[in-house]
Amino acid sequence: MLDPVIQLLLSLGFSLLFIVAGVHKLSNRLRFQGIIEAYQVLPKSWTPLIVITIGLIESVLGIAWLTGNSVLIPLTSAVLLSIYVVVISINLYRGRTYIDCGCGFSAFAGKTEVDSGIQQLSFGLVLRNFLLIALAIIAILPSTERVLGAVDYFGIVVGLLTVLLIYAAANQLLSNHNAIGAWRNVSG
Repeated sequence: MLDPVIQLLLSLGFSLLFIVAGVHKLSNRLRFQGIIEAYQVLPKSWTPLIVITIGLIESVLGIAWLTGNSVLIPLTSAVLLSIYVVVISINLYRGRTYIDCGCGFSAFAGKTEVDSGIQQLSFGLVLRNFLLIALAIIAILPSTERVLGAVDYFGIVVGLLTVLLIYAAANQLLSNHNAIGAWRNVSG
């Protein structure tokens, strides 16, 4: 059984992750369409529908993590993340590491075309998604019944901020790793 603080922290974290990702994809549909096409796993004619579908699914999942208490929410999240793992892995196997994963938030800088800050495909992304899948599955566990106090809510706020900083740092490290690899290829 999970402590309700952990359960709430997981729900808030996944909610924030999926809402931001869904809104990001829906507000940058043309850019995301190019990314989906670069994966080359679906017919090009499906891409506009897939772009909207992924954005809507992520947005709905984000809202569901906040409002729902169903086992289907973490399971659907795990399935979606598993699909991402498979598609990334297919392209890693093909040697196509130069593709933007489509999960970065560089386009929030306010520019229409952003060339820097992309997250290229890497095994780090696969590992990150496996960790997120594990956390989603853990969220299925029932939580204990106890009343949350002020210290619990303070812990949730601090915990959420910490998780956000760790997630952002991990994403930045993945982007930096890609940039360093590109520099080495140019100079070497």
